[in-house]
Amino acid sequence: MPHILAIDTATDACSVAIQTPSGVYQTLSASPRKHTQCLLPAVKSLLAEHQLCLAQLDAIAFTVGPGSFTGLRIGISVAQGLAYGADLPLIPVSTLQTMAQTAVRLEIASPSQQIVPIIDARMNEVYWSAYAYKGDQKNVQSITEEWIDHPEKAIDPSIVTAEIVGIGSGWAYTSLQHRFPDAAITVDFYPQAYDVAILAEQKYQQQQTLSPLEAKPTYIRDETSWKKRQRIRQSFV
Repeated sequence: MPHILAIDTATDACSVAIQTPSGVYQTLSASPRKHTQCLLPAVKSLLAEHQLCLAQLDAIAFTVGPGSFTGLRIGISVAQGLAYGADLPLIPVSTLQTMAQTAVRLEIASPSQQIVPIIDARMNEVYWSAYAYKGDQKNVQSITEEWIDHPEKAIDPSIVTAEIVGIGSGWAYTSLQHRFPDAAITVDFYPQAYDVAILAEQKYQQQQTLSPLEAKPTYIRDETSWKKRQRIRQSFV
């Protein structure tokens, strides 16, 4: 099993985890706007606690987005700096997939349910996607792309084929709650670096890594706008 340092700063929570052959170990802090002060000390403390140095790691993983612009930049900058100095590859992991994976690990979701993480993107918009998993699978699987929408339009009803477990700050919008009144909702829910490490291991085994210079955040606002424009153009063809 590879040694992977995992970092998450995509939301109000800040967490760091290390995967080792003996397990995954995590430190978590829910301190909004304090990621700059918390992140590096947490990394150093966790490495020291498990008697590891950067040279003993195989890779560094980080949440690539979507999420807070400032938070993502902080996490990626630290990951890049550490990886560059230690000549390590980077592994980008989706924030939304991490949240779904966390829900499975914490047994908030079962195989019979669909997991819909939604993050408040501000400006009356939300980031969202949907995931499912089977009991014999280690990782959650996406059942739609990652999108940004107004809360009134988020979640395509055609993909809802099971009971919904709704997680994340975006579910605070009452318009979403009214559209899916039977959803099991947890608004105060954050991605955790523990699950960044779990998802990163599979990517590492599949050689889905980046050099430090290639790492950049995922801002799906522009990507989604382009996809919508493409669909509109195609409708006139």
